[in-house]
Amino acid sequence: MHGRRAFLAAAGMAAAGMVMMKASPGHAARAEAADTSRKPPVVIFSKYLQFLDYRELAKTCRELGLDGVDLTVRSGGHVLPENVTRDLPAAVEAIRAEGLDVHMITTRYTEASDEVYTVCAEAARLGIPYVRIGSHQYDEKRPLSDQIQRFTEDLRGLAAAAEKTGVTMGYHNHSGPRNFGAALWDLAGAVEQAGSARLGLNFDVGHARVEGGFYAWRLHARRAAPITKMCAVKDFVWKKDEPEWVPLGDGIVDLVESLRILREEGGFSGPISIHIEYKTPSNDAMVEEIRKTVPRLREMITRAGWKA
Repeated sequence: MHGRRAFLAAAGMAAAGMVMMKASPGHAARAEAADTSRKPPVVIFSKYLQFLDYRELAKTCRELGLDGVDLTVRSGGHVLPENVTRDLPAAVEAIRAEGLDVHMITTRYTEASDEVYTVCAEAARLGIPYVRIGSHQYDEKRPLSDQIQRFTEDLRGLAAAAEKTGVTMGYHNHSGPRNFGAALWDLAGAVEQAGSARLGLNFDVGHARVEGGFYAWRLHARRAAPITKMCAVKDFVWKKDEPEWVPLGDGIVDLVESLRILREEGGFSGPISIHIEYKTPSNDAMVEEIRKTVPRLREMITRAGWKA
């Protein structure tokens, strides 16, 4: 880790300045001064459309009424990290040619590295404001406090990369065994201790409801609101003691209330990424599920209080 930190420090603000000069002024300004009165952009997590190449992905997303894409930049994703300087520009060009945008990318990074810097620098150069990072898991045989301290240090390193390149990072909270952030208080505290406006949450409303049960999901949303940069949405019903993911609006997630809390208590205006966690019988069926979800989500966003 010391080598990675040394690299980030040596890279300095000069490299970051060069990166940000290459981005168009409009794109570069978005993460700095978001207009909280405007409705958040609706995007799709491109994991669910992995079978489409860049041009078909762009055309399909336009036809589905989306504002853009939450693009996977990770092993097995639409863009492989080792090819980011070649393939991310190609993907962005195809998507913008259809009048859409890449509002965020999703990675799996849990600590700073040379590759993190390269990917974030390329995203910033292209005017992509948000980067979702990876997730930690607890070792049940080790003290929680020691692990939280280590995770916090990892977040500090990632925040340094975000600050130097000009992107904004979000940690995705997952429900389930051993996930750091499932209880939310641990993750929120670590993010705040990292102490950077360039680091926050990619707040997953569905997972927050799973772990929040009867009422604590509201507290999760309130705790998350001041540090939420991006948002992910999904829905579920209980099947005994396990969540069963279902189409948005068919389950027990009160998305309207969660979004209202994010808007009113956090001034949220970042991208909202659609996640389709339930299985579909075919690729065509997946496209139709997204088509059905987009207007449902837009209606919920309006009900949550966004007007413009």
